[in-house]
Amino acid sequence: MSVSKQLCGPCLQETIETDGVSYCTVCEEPLCEKCKLDHGRRKVLKHHKLCDLTDLPPKEINDLLKSLHACPNHEKEEVVYLCKDHDVTCCNKCAMADHRKCEEIKQLSDILHNIKMDCSGLKSVLREMQQNCESLLEHERKHEELIAESERKAMLLLQDVK
Repeated sequence: MSVSKQLCGPCLQETIETDGVSYCTVCEEPLCEKCKLDHGRRKVLKHHKLCDLTDLPPKEINDLLKSLHACPNHEKEEVVYLCKDHDVTCCNKCAMADHRKCEEIKQLSDILHNIKMDCSGLKSVLREMQQNCESLLEHERKHEELIAESERKAMLLLQDVK
């Protein structure tokens, strides 16, 4: 992705034009080297996620991700719940107004946590499956060689019979 020049948000508020080097995904603004350090020192901002400007996805992808997090009924609200009864995601307002009587409302963070827990052994399972596939392929190659050898011997026998 080509990165267009982005100016540091906090510096720009003070009418200082400084090139950004990092991006805060929570504040949604570029930061220069100095502001990046300040961001990490402030107690309130310490846990914000910073990434390199070159690692940012294109704006279209960012907008798509934001739209997936936004409640379809309340633009400013973020979806927090999954109503399994209606198979929809919803924000706090929707949960209270429309899904109060639903039996299965789960927090998305709990669902994600459970998925991460369920997938913890996935890597070893996939590695084992890959090894099994490689063994099967080796077995098939040997079989092909045996069949080719048998075919060659059969052809020789047929020639002798003729």
